[in-house]
Amino acid sequence: MNPSRRDVLLGGTALLASARAFGQSARPKRFIAMYFPNGCFPQSWFPGGGETSFTLASSHASLEPYKQHCLFFAGLDLKVAVSGPGEQHQRGIGAFLTGQTLQTGTFVGNDGTTSGWANGASLDQLLIPLVGRGSVAPSLQLGVRCNERDVSGVISYSGAAAPLLAQNDPSQTFKTLFGQVPGPPDEMERRRRRRASVLDAVKKQFPISKRNLSKADAERLDRHLDEVRELETRVAGLPDNPNCPPPAAPPDVAFTSEASMGQVAKLQADLLVKAFECDLTRVATIAFSDAKNHIGMPFIGITSGVHNISHYGDSNPDRAELATRDRWVTEQLAYLVKKLKETPDGNGTLLDNTLLMLGSELGQGNTHSHDNVPLILAGHGAGFRMGRYLKYNRTSWNDMLLGIYKGFGGTGDTFGAAGFTTGALPHLT
Repeated sequence: MNPSRRDVLLGGTALLASARAFGQSARPKRFIAMYFPNGCFPQSWFPGGGETSFTLASSHASLEPYKQHCLFFAGLDLKVAVSGPGEQHQRGIGAFLTGQTLQTGTFVGNDGTTSGWANGASLDQLLIPLVGRGSVAPSLQLGVRCNERDVSGVISYSGAAAPLLAQNDPSQTFKTLFGQVPGPPDEMERRRRRRASVLDAVKKQFPISKRNLSKADAERLDRHLDEVRELETRVAGLPDNPNCPPPAAPPDVAFTSEASMGQVAKLQADLLVKAFECDLTRVATIAFSDAKNHIGMPFIGITSGVHNISHYGDSNPDRAELATRDRWVTEQLAYLVKKLKETPDGNGTLLDNTLLMLGSELGQGNTHSHDNVPLILAGHGAGFRMGRYLKYNRTSWNDMLLGIYKGFGGTGDTFGAAGFTTGALPHLT
């Protein structure tokens, strides 16, 4: 369960192999992990009632039409995030998909504590060999103002200390997937020249950040850029897919602005669904901000930093603004579920063949607790029995990650750091 860095990133010659033909009855499986920072507002997050006769909490109102396609959880503890270097946010986001502790390093957390990257590959990357590689990208790492270029802004890892950074600009996401758009030869050449490299814009963000990194961490980031550039070169030579024409290019958007997060989230989701429909990728992550998250969300009426709001005491009425953020995040899940459900895939829909995972790095921000971490699964790609509310008792988050891994056909009895798995999470099927 530890594929090589080259295997998970590039996939050798299989990266360019054609995916299963469209219309085939056995459709490829897909996975999306969605992250939001600083825990939830518990009073409006957890449902009420029993396993099958439950009532959604107010934060999940947008999921009511899709309740039968979802699994809601309580009682999962991110136990591995209590150990190792770093502060709670760093350890939590590092373990979110890896189930690993962090390495030592120079990344400074909110309280001045330092850490390095996570110690192993993340679930999304481990699923790539199981679901098969899409014809363009083994996976996508998307962001919605996920700006930190250190451990606080990364949920996807191809291996130990091998971060995969989020792309926040929908225009660059589009170019990565659909850059070679059909057209007259001169127009296609102009497009290629404009493409030059998707990374050119990204690389401009790195020099300042790298000044604060150790030599080893800076070299790791450089290797990541080299690998993505190699992928981009391969993409440039791929033929167009006549069965799935590309969408219109997204409009330019101020993707670094807090005010644009809603627009960016929709554009990224639309591009991701189209990428699944065209079988350009089968695995993706989306991070809604980073673990530092010192930003407001003025488009939904939050003008203070969400991180600070999450730290307010339970008796502070202003802390309820966190519930507003939670509702917005859940609406992004509902939007994706709706889009996937409306998109045909063989004899069914994309939702039939996709599993979505939405969660955070903490349970509660004001206690920095890793207990009772919020989690929702949606879709039928892993064969889980949906439409239920599952309550556990201090069960390890790593058991849940292993349960998803095995749901896609993976094998083994452990996931992530040693000592934090008791077995695959029960009652999923």
